[in-house]
Amino acid sequence: MEVKSNYDIQADKCKLEFIKMDHKKIAAKFNLNYDENYLYIFFYNQKYRLNKKTGDVKKTYDGKNFVSAKYNEIMTFLDLFAYCKDDLSLSGKWINVTNLKQVFKTGRLVTHTDLFGEHAKRFSGKIDKLKKACEILKRRKINQGDVGYIIDIFDFLPVMFIFYDQDSEFPAEIKLLWDENILNFMHYETTFYVANQLFDRLEELILGENN
Repeated sequence: MEVKSNYDIQADKCKLEFIKMDHKKIAAKFNLNYDENYLYIFFYNQKYRLNKKTGDVKKTYDGKNFVSAKYNEIMTFLDLFAYCKDDLSLSGKWINVTNLKQVFKTGRLVTHTDLFGEHAKRFSGKIDKLKKACEILKRRKINQGDVGYIIDIFDFLPVMFIFYDQDSEFPAEIKLLWDENILNFMHYETTFYVANQLFDRLEELILGENN
C-alpha cells in the first residue's frame, strides 16, 4: 500500500477545494481559457491544465503530452484562486518580500538568504546557460547583477530575478524582488512556492531537460 507524504495529502486537499470553486469566475478574473473539462493557465510560460471535475493539475512541455504537476505548482494555483483580492493591480514598485509592511505586522520576518543560497550555488559558473534559460521564459532583460530579468510568473504578475555569480570574496547570490502589491495576489508563504518553481524550471532548462 502506497503511503502518501504530508505534501501529497495537502496537495490532494487543495485539489478537492479547486473542484468547488467558480471556474468561470476565475477564468474571467485572470483572463484564462477554459472548456468543459479544464481550466488553463501559463505558469513561467509553461502551459497547465486543471481538471474541473477531479482537481488534477498537469503541465505540458510539448503542447500535447501532459504530466502531473508537483506540490509547489498545485499550492500556488490554489492560493492564487482562493485567496487573491477582488481588485488586483500592480504598484510598479519592487520590494523584497521580507520588507512588506504586512509581514512586519504579523511578526513573521523570515529571510530568503539560506533557501536562495542553495540554488545560487547550483547556478554558479553557468551564467551563459542561465541567461539562455531565462530567455525561454516570458521576460525582459535588466542591467542588474550578472544575470538580471523581469520574468512573468503569470501573464498578469512579474517577479524580478537577479543573480550574482561567485567571486573571490563573495558566494553566489540570488535576489528576488516582488511587486509591492504581491500580498494582494497570494499569501506570504506562497511566494516561497513561486520562487522554488522558478528555480526548478531554470534548472530544468539549464540541464536541457524538457525544454
